[in-house]
Amino acid sequence: MTMALKSKNKLWFVNGTLPCPLDEDHDSLAWDRCNTMNMSWLTNVVDAEISQSVLWMDTALEIWHDLKE
Repeated sequence: MTMALKSKNKLWFVNGTLPCPLDEDHDSLAWDRCNTMNMSWLTNVVDAEISQSVLWMDTALEIWHDLKE
């Protein structure tokens, strides 16, 4: 999974190096769109039962940390 995220230049969403910008920041919409895409990727590659346990989370980083546990 790490290789897939790295190849799409999205690993920084799940390793915490790209935090969510402030709401008034013009980059927040782009960040939110990429975060949502990463959340979708992460939930679609795991078992359906596991996916259900992380659907309520707000960021790909939260999902990543939960899956690592």
